[in-house]
Amino acid sequence: MQEIDRTRRVGELIKRELSDLIFSQVNDDRIRGVTIIQVSVSPDLRNSTVYFSMLEKPADKKSIEKVLNKSSGYLRKHLSKRLVMRTTPALSFKYDDSIERGLSLVQLIDSLNAAHDQ
Repeated sequence: MQEIDRTRRVGELIKRELSDLIFSQVNDDRIRGVTIIQVSVSPDLRNSTVYFSMLEKPADKKSIEKVLNKSSGYLRKHLSKRLVMRTTPALSFKYDDSIERGLSLVQLIDSLNAAHDQ
């Protein structure tokens, strides 16, 4: 249980710092609208998966994911300067479409309710 709390705390810390880094340090317009949703850290704290979304629906999610993964070394280096940790976890970015799926479900429910009311 203590290990789970530790990885969760580290994940939240990385999420906060990474969000700030992307906003303030990265000058690539393709990833300006990126929002970090969650960071999952391995129990040994060596690897992390960063789940992200975008406010605007990107035309090519895979290319944004690729850009972020190519920037992972740069971001990890800057994270290591901000975090007080023995090692900074490696970063692996994955697009999270749960917000889009949630919106489509809400739209589907609304359309079913509208059809039922008629």
